[in-house]
Amino acid sequence: MFIMEAGSNTDGMGMSVMFRMGRLALAATMLLCGVEPASAAEIEKFDLPGIAVPFVSIRGPIEAGDGEKFETVVRGLNRASVILQSPGGLVKEALHIGATIRIEGFATMVPADKECFSACGLIWVSGVRRYMSDTSQIGFHAAYREENGEYRESGIANAEIGSYLTHLGLRIEAIRYFTAAGPNDFLLLTPDRARMLGIETYKIDGANITTPSAAPTVDVYADRFVSLSLLQSRCAPFLQPDTAAVKRSQEEVFAEGNKLVGSDKWIDLWTRLLEDVKSGLNNKGALLICIETEASLRGQGQETGINGPSFSCAAATTATELSLCRQPELWAKDRAMNSIYMWVRNNVEKSVRKRLLEVQRSWLKDRNDCGGDAKCLNAVYDQRLNELKAIDLPG
Repeated sequence: MFIMEAGSNTDGMGMSVMFRMGRLALAATMLLCGVEPASAAEIEKFDLPGIAVPFVSIRGPIEAGDGEKFETVVRGLNRASVILQSPGGLVKEALHIGATIRIEGFATMVPADKECFSACGLIWVSGVRRYMSDTSQIGFHAAYREENGEYRESGIANAEIGSYLTHLGLRIEAIRYFTAAGPNDFLLLTPDRARMLGIETYKIDGANITTPSAAPTVDVYADRFVSLSLLQSRCAPFLQPDTAAVKRSQEEVFAEGNKLVGSDKWIDLWTRLLEDVKSGLNNKGALLICIETEASLRGQGQETGINGPSFSCAAATTATELSLCRQPELWAKDRAMNSIYMWVRNNVEKSVRKRLLEVQRSWLKDRNDCGGDAKCLNAVYDQRLNELKAIDLPG
């Protein structure tokens, strides 16, 4: 165990892509296999045959000057995988290395059966893609310094760690986990624990990789649950979704989130998001928020209950109609436009309705002039929806 300390000298598909990722993990393990950590950190760049992504290996205690040394080693690299095996070391240097990794967009990895403790864990979590296995030993404890033979927590260093982790986007529970253990203890991070804390990881199992999309964090489940709830309620008048399908997805998401962290923490997580939803509705309006919400869920492969535009594609004949049927990103937009049109036609005072319907007919001409050009159609829909964003349809 190496003391985390702030100042003194004593102190992150297709099958082919997945296959390459697996080879990368195996190569990293081989790189460190049988190599004992040095008395001070060795920071080296390796290019392995058949693997396009360069490796940067960090082995041994993190000491003074290692931040600048790492910057020198990686200078000019557009991408890299940083392989870690270290008992920890100086917080200041680890945060320097971590900041460089995040700015440059590098991946980080602790191979199977290798150790990455204390300050090393702060480097690992900085990766834009974080790799680990069930047997990777990634451990955390509070920063401290030795004074007169006793270990005392360093308030300044722990504050710096908290600020650093906040800038990485970690929530408070994860930050607490990183700094909760005392000087002689570690809290070990497993792939499942990382999911509970909202830390996305790529889980290595031999040549196989489980991606964050295949094993989402509980935060992703919470966001999906709230988004699906929005589709069922505030968005239903605009999008006319298949509510039964949305409800099934919502129930599945709820069950997964609840299973990961338990009822109390799960409820706390998704209820925190409600204020953000309210703020978005107030600032952007329900119409645009609903369009964005459906697009986000669809992009994640989630069922949104939107299985076509506002009309039957079996009856589509024009180039515009056929293009609308082929482009899922246009379905919610077309449904929203149709719902607004129908509401205006049936509910607005006659003189105002006449003026609005004239504008609608002009817009339909612009839309149909796009023919089958999907980019043109998206632009025309987006412009008109933005003009109508203040409209809110009753449930």
